[in-house]
Amino acid sequence: MMNNYDTDDTFLGRWIAGELSEEELIAFKSTKTYKQFKLINIESQLLSGPDIDVERALREVKQKLKQNKAKTKTIRLWQTITVAAMLIIALGVFFNSSKTYTNAIGETQTILLEDGSKVYLNANSSLSLKRFFWSSDKTVNLNGEAYFVITKSNDFKVETSKGQVKVLGTKFNIKDRSYFELKCYEGKVEFAQLNDSSFSKILTQGMQIIIDNDRIEDLSFNEESPLWQKGISKFDEQPLHLVLEELTQYFDINFDDQNIDTGRLFSGSFDHKDLNLALKATLVPMGINYKAEQRTIILSE
Repeated sequence: MMNNYDTDDTFLGRWIAGELSEEELIAFKSTKTYKQFKLINIESQLLSGPDIDVERALREVKQKLKQNKAKTKTIRLWQTITVAAMLIIALGVFFNSSKTYTNAIGETQTILLEDGSKVYLNANSSLSLKRFFWSSDKTVNLNGEAYFVITKSNDFKVETSKGQVKVLGTKFNIKDRSYFELKCYEGKVEFAQLNDSSFSKILTQGMQIIIDNDRIEDLSFNEESPLWQKGISKFDEQPLHLVLEELTQYFDINFDDQNIDTGRLFSGSFDHKDLNLALKATLVPMGINYKAEQRTIILSE
């Protein structure tokens, strides 16, 4: 009964003429629009001049109110759509968010993945992967160095700054720092270079590639596992600047090397546990003098 003024075209005329039933009038007075209609009716009685079709005016106001209601509903609909869209976007961002494992200088950790694979993350390195539904897209992103022991899989991938490493059941080590190094310890991996889609290479046990300044070098090795897992870094005729870089991964130091030739080649190793012994093992054989000023090691010849 309360909505008769919306559906009955004679309703307003009967109200103005005082012909509404008591029930209709009580119901109409309880509506939010009654006061507006009453005000129009009162004001119309005070007007002088040409005759005014009050019922028509009321119908126009009624139509305007309907339009306002429709507009309000539309706004609410768009608000609802906007909230829903924001919720969908938020859920999409949430479910596509990543989890990152990070090591500080000198730290290492072992990461167990959903499929039983293990990643041994070296110092000053990070590994990221999807937080949810990772098993449907077994991709990880590496920055630094890690040793991978992967269960048999056809879709495990490692993204690096130099390219993608695609994996079958295997063991391999990736170093992605100032230069890129990939070693296959067991099984088989395929490397696809980032900036050259035509270049890909399959590595099997004992094979190694190094990318330095876009120069790719194929090498071989015979160690059974990465020496860094044993707390040792070893070099075979490597430029000194790489040795210095390696030292900064395990000790919270930096080098002032402007007075030495960092291109000289070094062969040897150092232990990750003792800084003084590491400096002696790498710098003394090269005839390089050094002194420490807080965390800076100043080098000279």
